[in-house]
Amino acid sequence: MTRRFTRTTEDFVCLVCGAAVRGDGYTDHCPSCLCSRHVDVHPGDRAAGCGGVMRPVAVETRTHDVILTHACERCGHRRRNRTAPADDRDALLAVAAAAAQAAVFSTTEVAFPEMGSPVGPDSAGGRPRRRARTGRGR
Repeated sequence: MTRRFTRTTEDFVCLVCGAAVRGDGYTDHCPSCLCSRHVDVHPGDRAAGCGGVMRPVAVETRTHDVILTHACERCGHRRRNRTAPADDRDALLAVAAAAAQAAVFSTTEVAFPEMGSPVGPDSAGGRPRRRARTGRGR
């Protein structure tokens, strides 16, 4: 069985804001600007050849965790990570606000095509419709 997590303790300098970050083996993003670097296929393995900057694009909350979603600027890869107590709360709120604003504007474009936004051939926001389950043969 292959392990999907390798604890790698490394200090690094943030590519975006230049902050010196002291790693603890679970650190995967800058606590100041919340940016990361696309270096892992599985957390800690350093097997990704991309090396692009991964910017925070969404924040979600769970009962005991706050989850940050990063998207790579170079290849588009997305990864979800838990936040750390040292992460800048104002930066987390800014990411959450930007994601909420983007969601409102994307919904507005689909809901009100007369405002000049292009809408695809189906009104479900570009996603194909799913067939209804019949219950036969399954």
